[in-house]
Amino acid sequence: MENSLKSGVGDERTLLALSFLAVAAGSAIGQSPSDTAPFVYLPEIPNALVLNGSIDFRAPLAFRRAMQAHPETQVIILQSDGGSVQAALLIAEEIYDRKLSTLIPERSLCVSACSYVFFAGVNRLASGQLGVHQISGSEDIESAQLNLSDVIETLSKYEVPPAVITRMLRTPPKDIYIFNPAEISSLKINRTAGTVQTTSPPSAVDEDTAKQLVLGVITASSLPKTDLLALASKIYSDDISFYGTPRSKADVLAEKATYVDRWPMRSSVVQPDSVVSSCTSGRCRVSGIYEWRVFDPKRNKRASGSAQFVYEVDMSGLRIVVEDGKVIRRQKNGER
Repeated sequence: MENSLKSGVGDERTLLALSFLAVAAGSAIGQSPSDTAPFVYLPEIPNALVLNGSIDFRAPLAFRRAMQAHPETQVIILQSDGGSVQAALLIAEEIYDRKLSTLIPERSLCVSACSYVFFAGVNRLASGQLGVHQISGSEDIESAQLNLSDVIETLSKYEVPPAVITRMLRTPPKDIYIFNPAEISSLKINRTAGTVQTTSPPSAVDEDTAKQLVLGVITASSLPKTDLLALASKIYSDDISFYGTPRSKADVLAEKATYVDRWPMRSSVVQPDSVVSSCTSGRCRVSGIYEWRVFDPKRNKRASGSAQFVYEVDMSGLRIVVEDGKVIRRQKNGER
């Protein structure tokens, strides 16, 4: 399994699935333990750590501690407004040496010193906002020149395109240059697939990718209605087998909207040991069991229970084509 995870992090589909999962789990990100802040471990996001917050002088040691606690980590998910240049470079160097991947999920921000951490990834994907500017905070010209020299030397080692460095140098410290999607593509800022040696069969990589995607779908059930439907619209196929019936994506989204209106507060937690996946002919099937709770404060109604889930994912487009399952246990209004 270790080899499949290492080969999988270089696949753009895997990083996209992780991006979806990170957005879905975003509401669960809270305070990390003091000895690992600003790095957060979320059980909902396998093989990943989240950089959630500013980078201060304690962050490199916190990163080392977080990696010691979670040595299985292969991806660093970024949500940060930057911070200390030297601290960020130390973290970036460790990411580079460990050959970890970096990811900025959709609706997340990685700017200023955080960008150095992003560029250190052996594979990197910016679905959210990536921003750069000139370094600031140096007390004198000599210190500023030394810091700038460190930054340019490091970014060059990470094979950051010269045009990216140029935009950084031309943007005053009080401003942030945000790369638009066209620039992300044309400047080849993202770097995925082909940069990591694959030692596992493609099906093993696909199984991990499909698992991450499905975990994201289930975790996303707790999101507010607008966010939930926006995410679902991106990940469901135009035509779906929905609980045994052929349906259009529009019909499925409408049904989900009705359910969310009925139960404004929702949570779902997968039983990790129950998850089973298999892939064949470009499709992956992921099944398992999750615990669920729903609540409507206006009606003062609540329910909970457990359910089986079955999803099939078309790996060519990373889209859900089958959703099925059944309720195993149900309780209403706290009854036993």
